[in-house]
Amino acid sequence: MLSSLAGKLQGKTKFLIDVLKFYNTGLLQSSSMSGVGKRRDPFLVKVVQGRSRQRSICSAKDNRYGEDSWFFSSTPKAEVMGVADGVGGWSELGIDAGLFARELMFWCSNYAKRENFDGRKPLDLLIESNSEIKGKTNPVVGSSTACLVSLNRRDCTMHSANLGDSGFMVIRNGRLLHRSEEQVHDFNSPYQLTVVPNERLDNVYCDRPESADSSRLPLQEGDLVLLATDGLFDNVPESLIVKTLSKYQGVTRKEDLQLGANSLVDMARDLSISPYFESPFALKAKFYDMDFPGGGKPDDITVLLATVAVPRDV
Repeated sequence: MLSSLAGKLQGKTKFLIDVLKFYNTGLLQSSSMSGVGKRRDPFLVKVVQGRSRQRSICSAKDNRYGEDSWFFSSTPKAEVMGVADGVGGWSELGIDAGLFARELMFWCSNYAKRENFDGRKPLDLLIESNSEIKGKTNPVVGSSTACLVSLNRRDCTMHSANLGDSGFMVIRNGRLLHRSEEQVHDFNSPYQLTVVPNERLDNVYCDRPESADSSRLPLQEGDLVLLATDGLFDNVPESLIVKTLSKYQGVTRKEDLQLGANSLVDMARDLSISPYFESPFALKAKFYDMDFPGGGKPDDITVLLATVAVPRDV
């Protein structure tokens, strides 16, 4: 009789265990960004637009708009966006600074695609790429600002490394959540990575990649991430950028998001040639007590725009 009772209890226990297993399995399979069970890691829907001061040097295919260069990278672990702005002063020496910016973004893109890169240390991309360029027998000469943002897909956290006066913004629910700080030595003299002929070493700024400003920011589904060169930020006030992009909050259709990037570039171009508009660049000139007639600042413009998205069940 006791053995019979023990058998019945054992059977009921097994049944309860099976029920719990079935229930827990269902919960795990239905979880999304919680980090439990079947994951649906976030990703970035990305678009780019730009305009060169000299229309002859403008090619999205070559990831270049004038002296600006950019890249996108997407792996199972990380999403990365980068932009670089070649310092135009080199043109006075017959050197195309856009080549240095393009070389820098080329190597950053290569290192971002490595299997072990998870987006947590974009500064490492700058350090390694700078070393790669300087280590060549005949390196590309020039200098450039650089701004990298990377999304760790597992925890939906964005990490950044910004050197100079390019930068990024994060917009949530139509409001500015975060904006990077520009780094300048003086008016219109940004921090920059540089490779120069030895005889001119004392005449230019040569900053180390480790000087880049770094940040960490948790993101949410629907957040907008804007990355751009100073051709945008010097001509379009922050409030106008946020207002323009608020209508694209949460947009995940690439064609629609592209309209947002296009509108910013068109706006920056129009304001850059306005002799009357009190641009952010004109306000900086006043702050530094510089002789600037006012209006906008003609420049190359590059805009990278992305929405944080989460995969959906088919």
